[in-house]
Amino acid sequence: MIKFKALMNAIHQSIHSAAQAVEAEGVKHIETFFDAIKHEELDQNDAGVAPESHITHRPKMVAMAFPSRTEKGVETVMVNVPLITLSPVSSPRIQEVKFKAELDVTTNEDNELMVAFANSNKRGLLTHCDHKSTNTAIEITLKGNEPPEGLQLVIEGYEKALRSQIPG
Repeated sequence: MIKFKALMNAIHQSIHSAAQAVEAEGVKHIETFFDAIKHEELDQNDAGVAPESHITHRPKMVAMAFPSRTEKGVETVMVNVPLITLSPVSSPRIQEVKFKAELDVTTNEDNELMVAFANSNKRGLLTHCDHKSTNTAIEITLKGNEPPEGLQLVIEGYEKALRSQIPG
C-alpha cells in the first residue's frame, strides 16, 4: 500500500516528464532545419550574455531551379530555399491524460488514505491463475497545435524572402 497523495504525485510527475519529452522532440525537430554555428568566445564585457548567444542558427537550404522567361528565352534561375519552408511544422502538446485503476482504499493510523492496486484475479472452480494482474489503463492524447508565434514569424520571414527570389 502507498499513500494516495504519493500516487497522485507520481502520476503528476509522470505527466510533467511526458510533456517535457514532447517539448524536447519539438525542439529536436526544429534543429533538423538549422545548422548551429559557434562564435568565438565573448569578451569579459559580455559576462551578462547567456552562453546560447555564442551560437547562430543558419537555416539549412536546398537549391531549386525555377524557369524564368526572359528576352533571351526561358532561362533557369537557381533559388536557395530554406528547408523549414518546405515542411509542415506543428507543435504537439499533451491535450489529455486519463488514468483508470481499480484501487483498494484504506486509511492508516494517521487517517491518511492508503491505496493498493486491486487484484482482479477471477478464479473459477476449475481454473488456476498464478500471476497477479491489475486493471489499470493510461491514455495520453497528443494534439498537434500551431507552432509557437515566434517560430511562425521566423517561417513567414523566410517565406517572404523566398517569394522575392522566385521569378514570375
